Amino acid sequence: MAAKVRANGRQALAIIPLDVADPRPEVIARDEDDNFDQRGGRRIVSWDWIDDDNLLIWLTARSTLQGQDVTESRVVAYNRRTRQTTQLGWRDALVNAGNVIWRSREGRPRILISRNASGRGFERINNQEVIEVDVESGRQEVVISPQRGIQNWYADGAGNVRLGTSFDPQTGVVTARYRSEAGGNFRTIISERMQRYRDPPVPIIFLPNDRAIVLSRHENFSGVYEMDLNRMEFVRRVYGVDGYDVADVTPNVDRTGIGRISVVEDRLRQHYEEPRLREIQQILDETYGPGNAFIVSADRAREKLIIRVGAPNQAGGFYLYETETGNLRHIGWVNTELRDMPLNPVRTIRYRTTDGKTIAAVLTLPRRREHRNLPLIVMPHGGPWARDDESFDMWAQPLAEMGYAVVQPNFRGSSGYGYEWEAASDGNWGLRMQDDLVDAISHLANEGIADRGRVCIMGWSYGGYAASRAAQRDGQHYRCAISGAGVHDLPTMVAYDRDYLGRHGSQYLGSAASRLAEVSPARFPQQYSIPILIVHGARDERVPVAQSRDLVARLRNAGKVEGRDFVYLEQPRNTHNLPLEEDRVQFIEAVQRFLAEHNPA
Repeated sequence: MAAKVRANGRQALAIIPLDVADPRPEVIARDEDDNFDQRGGRRIVSWDWIDDDNLLIWLTARSTLQGQDVTESRVVAYNRRTRQTTQLGWRDALVNAGNVIWRSREGRPRILISRNASGRGFERINNQEVIEVDVESGRQEVVISPQRGIQNWYADGAGNVRLGTSFDPQTGVVTARYRSEAGGNFRTIISERMQRYRDPPVPIIFLPNDRAIVLSRHENFSGVYEMDLNRMEFVRRVYGVDGYDVADVTPNVDRTGIGRISVVEDRLRQHYEEPRLREIQQILDETYGPGNAFIVSADRAREKLIIRVGAPNQAGGFYLYETETGNLRHIGWVNTELRDMPLNPVRTIRYRTTDGKTIAAVLTLPRRREHRNLPLIVMPHGGPWARDDESFDMWAQPLAEMGYAVVQPNFRGSSGYGYEWEAASDGNWGLRMQDDLVDAISHLANEGIADRGRVCIMGWSYGGYAASRAAQRDGQHYRCAISGAGVHDLPTMVAYDRDYLGRHGSQYLGSAASRLAEVSPARFPQQYSIPILIVHGARDERVPVAQSRDLVARLRNAGKVEGRDFVYLEQPRNTHNLPLEEDRVQFIEAVQRFLAEHNPA
């Protein structure tokens, strides 16, 4: 088994033997070390076996291209027998060379990589080629030459390149070019402007007779459909759940059909098309309760599986399940301190807003207190096109352990509840979406669970924006605010996004309100009426640290006093996603101190 483990306080990729009773991980690489080249600084983002001996490892690193900051992607192979690392498709690559679109299932291990080729001018950044790479030797050859405007290629289960797509970030036009068989001519099957919150139905799995499996939201909720690629018509709805979006479709081992469909209702649900895995998942649901045990990985014969067993209030652990004998053996804990200890109870509640909508929210309550008149933390998620569900939360659990009730509303604009609910974010940033959070306070206070006079708000990314906006706009409802990686000035963020995402991508944020400046809390520093903790990573690429630095400067100029009215914590190595353990610990400890002063439990 390959897994990331904690080694001397750092995350490391390791191989763990499963044929011994007390396995000892063999560390093969650490983030930012020079494990893969002389340069170092590369971060391990994912990994997967291509066969019993060779592990594919995906990496990212920051670099510059003609003066612009870019994120490079690469893939390497590690052979567990020889302990040798081989770079795959690095030669003659420019920026992106980590998109593996096919991998062999027999014979010598081979992969297809869709990548940018170097040495052909900066304009070729969006003209990708496809190369075939021998995983053990690293030998590579071009299969599809760069074609103008094609940014991504897709292959079928046999390794035939069947589809190329492009996206114009300025106009929002998506183009897809398809061919029925290897060696045939590509023809355009999609050329349309992408609708916000509704992506065109690009094939996920290629089927015989010019048909494909796609995801589509054309009926409001995202569902799985079979599509005729000649007529670009939906043939039938394969799978869907009323009231919820399908989150993901995973192909089977041969990539000839559906393997697994994932849907997040109140909790994650996984539906298997493969009969063997479906039967095993049913056994797990019956044994541990629905949603408490999932298949994480499996061998090709489906005889040995890795199972994660846990709960919304339990970090849990990983187990080896042998289907032939029924044996279940513990491999390791998600967290060696928490193990399988039940912590603070988690459940989904639903409440009515003042304008008549119903919102689902995740509520975590402290296990060692009576659930009456509790201090409350309102914790809006990031995105805002994301959502919370009943899963073990790295912030809600420690906050509840400190004695707080924690509510995580899926306010309008949250994903997972269909097109209409997600599109409701347009024009509502800092306005109705803030009211949705306040309405959660009223509901919990009316239920007697929360003390209306002891409420703080805490969030990251969009949640950081919501916390900052609350400190500026809704101070009468909160005692304090905690803003991590927050957007505080929307017009400058839209300007940044035009470069980061293109003109079309920036329209998502540009639609936040009719007048962005009016819902930008940094524009009104004198209106901050409650203490605020501001945290930001200096390496944040999604929301630049300038957003928080500028807010701090404006607060000072407005006469706000650091240490009394605001606290600023800048983390030098942190990005937007808190990849480092020490940054996560430092953040939650700063939160603990801040809450103890301004909203003690």
